[in-house]
Amino acid sequence: MIRIDQDLRHSATRARTSRRLLASAAVLALTAPAAAFAQDAQADGAEDDSGGIIVTARRSDERLQDVPVSVQAISGDSLQKLSITSVEEVSKLAPGLNLINAGASTSVTLRGVTWQPASGTPATPIYFNEIGFDPGNTIVSMFDVGQIEVLRGPQGTSRGAPSISGAVTIATRKPDLEEFGGFVRGLYGTAGIWNVQGAINVPVIKDVLAIRLATNIENSEGSRIYSVNSTVEPKRNDRSFRATVLLKPNDTLSLQAMYQRRKTRLLEYTQVAGTGSPGAPARLGGLFAAIPANFNGPALTREDRASVQDLPNDAHSHIDLLTVNANWEVLGHKLSYNFGKQFNRGGTEFRGQDPLNILPGFEPFQNVANVSVPKFTVHELRISSLPDPDRPFDYDIGWYSKHSGGDGLTVGVPIFALPGTMGGAFGSPPTPPGTVRTPDSRYVLNANTNVRIGQVFDSFYGNVRFHLTDRTELSGGLAIVRDRVPVILAINTGAARAIVTPAAAVGGNCALVPGGSASNYAGFCDVAIPAGVRPGQVNNDKYTKALYNISLSHRFTDDLMVYATTGTSYRSGLPAINNPGLPAALVTPNPETATSYELGIKSSFGRGLRVNASVFQLDYKGQLTTFEGVQYLNSVSGNTAQTSIAFYRNLDSRVRGFELELAARPLDNLNLGANLSYSKIKSQGGAIPCNDSTRPINAANPINLCVSPKGQVLNQQAPFQATVNGSYEVPFTDTIGGYLRFNVSYQGKNPNFGNFRTGTAFRSTPSYTVVDLFAGVTGDDSAWDVGFYGKNVFNKQVELARVATINSIYFLYQAIPGYDVVRSSRPREIGVTARFSFGSR
Repeated sequence: MIRIDQDLRHSATRARTSRRLLASAAVLALTAPAAAFAQDAQADGAEDDSGGIIVTARRSDERLQDVPVSVQAISGDSLQKLSITSVEEVSKLAPGLNLINAGASTSVTLRGVTWQPASGTPATPIYFNEIGFDPGNTIVSMFDVGQIEVLRGPQGTSRGAPSISGAVTIATRKPDLEEFGGFVRGLYGTAGIWNVQGAINVPVIKDVLAIRLATNIENSEGSRIYSVNSTVEPKRNDRSFRATVLLKPNDTLSLQAMYQRRKTRLLEYTQVAGTGSPGAPARLGGLFAAIPANFNGPALTREDRASVQDLPNDAHSHIDLLTVNANWEVLGHKLSYNFGKQFNRGGTEFRGQDPLNILPGFEPFQNVANVSVPKFTVHELRISSLPDPDRPFDYDIGWYSKHSGGDGLTVGVPIFALPGTMGGAFGSPPTPPGTVRTPDSRYVLNANTNVRIGQVFDSFYGNVRFHLTDRTELSGGLAIVRDRVPVILAINTGAARAIVTPAAAVGGNCALVPGGSASNYAGFCDVAIPAGVRPGQVNNDKYTKALYNISLSHRFTDDLMVYATTGTSYRSGLPAINNPGLPAALVTPNPETATSYELGIKSSFGRGLRVNASVFQLDYKGQLTTFEGVQYLNSVSGNTAQTSIAFYRNLDSRVRGFELELAARPLDNLNLGANLSYSKIKSQGGAIPCNDSTRPINAANPINLCVSPKGQVLNQQAPFQATVNGSYEVPFTDTIGGYLRFNVSYQGKNPNFGNFRTGTAFRSTPSYTVVDLFAGVTGDDSAWDVGFYGKNVFNKQVELARVATINSIYFLYQAIPGYDVVRSSRPREIGVTARFSFGSR
């Protein structure tokens, strides 16, 4: 018997609720197994006694079909059955949600809206045990998970962080207070991947105190991109450990504390595709030597999955997370306190700065290090009324606080150390790059970017739900958010020299050049570059915004509910980090605001058929939109540079779309599910940064701006996405059976394929489908299983993005790289799995 939480028991006392629950129990019992095969029952209360799926979308335990919110629940057992070991793969089960764990290129997309690091408050918050941690540190390994919920629609009046597109909640498994138990699970697949997960549950004092220990150990070849110029193989090593303690001295008080430590070592290369350098003839009568073709590497295609870097990017990540969740039922209310703390203890990262291999035989790195331990602290205090049959409304109020850094000014001080090679670093400027080796340190300009970033965010919120009738509910919420993002950004440059000026330009007298002198190389002048400190940029803007959310729902029958909701959101942006020398007017974008409108329907039919659908529109004012790969004048080096993925500007836009969820159980042993999502973002008109070959980049024109016509599609992911999944179980004996499972993920045509234009439109990527298959044997009431799996069994590989990357390492050869940086889907993976569990699993 799965325990029902206290809120649900109180709710069941309502006369009107009881009648509805009794009438729908049979339908829910059939419906539950059909969702994404299954939403399997598990100890954390994913289902209630009647088989209905329980979600916490509105911060209380409610049945999925009773919640006037577009929400999808995925149980931890479903994740194991699909051999999902990373959060990225959750996207296969929730179309419209795209999670990409890629370091600085990490992104979260929901309802077409994309968030990436250094863009400010997450557009789609990810809550880990009710704590909104940094998404880049939660989109990692998946192990011992209780339930994941994908919430679509406005957030912020019931959860701390404002969001217009939705949120993702991840709950780890709770300790079992009654039974000793645990599990161990192993996976071994192609590309050297192996993963071991396990947990053990110990009731220290039965019904009062329990502890659960869990771990995840994984080795793999990471992205499986190899370099043609290096024997060092890519790899990803992850070691995660988690301890959770649950104390429940009585029926009204509970305290859960979790501590997780994750250490990851990542070696990876940047994939490129292209012909390699086409070379160039000698110029200016031989003053500049000829450049040999393919000096930086051979012709490569996307199918080669190759890089030309001499050494891989090297990142060491060490993240500790602490969460505390306390609940106390007293005087007809539930008092909740949630606390979270994040410690980033990782070492120096070495990010390769020469993905086009302009400097063969030498790999310059940008060194990113923290001179202090970044800190991240969250507090939430919330009081909610317990359901009362004599009161026609329920309410809750709360305070949510997220502060980065103990002094409110810093989450640590990242130092971005980037060496820039000047003329003369590799000998005479005409030296062809094929002869490049270690640069002469006198001609290397070292620039350290000191970034101090913090956030001081507070939200005061309240919600009221009016039960107008037994079947009609009107709810509303209000939040006042106060946001301050203090940023201090300064660039320090060391002294250096450069040989860049032909002596003939000054009549052979190099002394006429400021800081110039005669060079050891005939025909050139040697110029001294003094050390300096660029004036530091200081941001300390403060914002206050009122947000609201209103929802009206009506249940026409026990099996049919219709709802309408509207709400607002707000998000502040961060300065464009790691874009050295960017024009000051383009460093910090304005905050964005948005309004959402949604209509939805939830319905249940016979044979476990469930149909849930919603249509929505999001109106943005100043949407924070990334513009990666745009050329600009670096005022520090004086050379043309390229914006990073953290370069954001504002643009008014509108998102329209729909979502559809289907689940059915046509046969006793057959479960089928389908989810569809469509969301298209269109510009409402404005000016955006762009690459325009007709307008050169110079001091008078440090960056180009182009007109974004009204109706221009801005999606970074495919607007239409769908998944179809199912499982079929075959009983062999009373205790042993076989299973077949499948998951088909479809990505439609993506209209924005990198930053390449064809005429006035971006080039698009075609649609593609990825098929995952699973088969095996299970027994003893699913206590053990052994199986085979195939992910992307047809090895469907496509380019997900392509960036026209320029060479900013050695300015003399900016125009001859011959490669583009590309990102590709993952290749086929085939392997075996085995799992054994006992007692409390």
